[in-house]
Amino acid sequence: MRVFESLNCIVCKQPFARVANQPRSPRPLKCGLAMCNECFEKEKEMDEEERKHQCGLSYCFKNRNFAYFLIDVLSQESALVFTPMGYVLLKPFEIPECPVCQEEFSNEIEAKKSFSLDCGHIICTDFLNELPEMTRQIETVEKAFMTVVTNALTDAEYNHSCNECHEKNIVDKMFYCGECSFEICGACAYKKHHPHKAIPLLEKKANQMSMELQQESKNVINACKDLFPELHKGLLEGINVFETKFLSKEEILKDASTFADLREKHESFTKIKSTFESYAEDYLPCLRKFDTGVNQLIQTLNEIRDA
Repeated sequence: MRVFESLNCIVCKQPFARVANQPRSPRPLKCGLAMCNECFEKEKEMDEEERKHQCGLSYCFKNRNFAYFLIDVLSQESALVFTPMGYVLLKPFEIPECPVCQEEFSNEIEAKKSFSLDCGHIICTDFLNELPEMTRQIETVEKAFMTVVTNALTDAEYNHSCNECHEKNIVDKMFYCGECSFEICGACAYKKHHPHKAIPLLEKKANQMSMELQQESKNVINACKDLFPELHKGLLEGINVFETKFLSKEEILKDASTFADLREKHESFTKIKSTFESYAEDYLPCLRKFDTGVNQLIQTLNEIRDA
């Protein structure tokens, strides 16, 4: 699965944090690009010729009247899912509107292009350039899912007309002449296509639908196999980082100057721990439901007689 390169720092190539005032929070440059706050501070202290970011603007790292900002697009957590490689689009993205004219930003209309404002609000121009391709990516996955779900025989598909006598018949009673590429009734198969060794139309339809269904199923399953490891890898890395920082920060309880200070610090960390537990409680039932569902489908497949 492709990720949004525009939502990764242009220096360290790591994805931006969703929240402000963090080392990985995005920071705008005068040239219109963005890097994480950590890289910004490092690059700003370097001589111009030593920087990794070489845009040609000598004032690109000039201080601005704000410390941090969030790219508007990162607030749509349901549409953009974080992975260690970057953000993946999982559902159609709602393009933010200009706060002045209330119309969506657009890279196709000159007057609707976005600009970085001194207040820190921005929608990344590169992000808008990437959005159409990323939208096509999720549409491909969704189409594969929907095709499998809706791939059932309708009355129109079940009923056919003979290409010779045009009499309407059902697939079960028809034949297919490979030499003529005709779908024919039993009578015409015997009278006009007997030397061609026509086969039952059901056999041809079964072979065709089997190949199509297998390909569609592969697309759906492979999409999950590509996406889930990245999501879980990012989740585990996040838990590990949280553990390290949380246990380290809890050491400040030892530096409490009074019992009231100790109790306040203890309550603060207890609240963080409880919040972490609530996130896990929200996530685990969904994971268990998916795991249970897959196992039930495996059991259903075991009960189906092999070809």
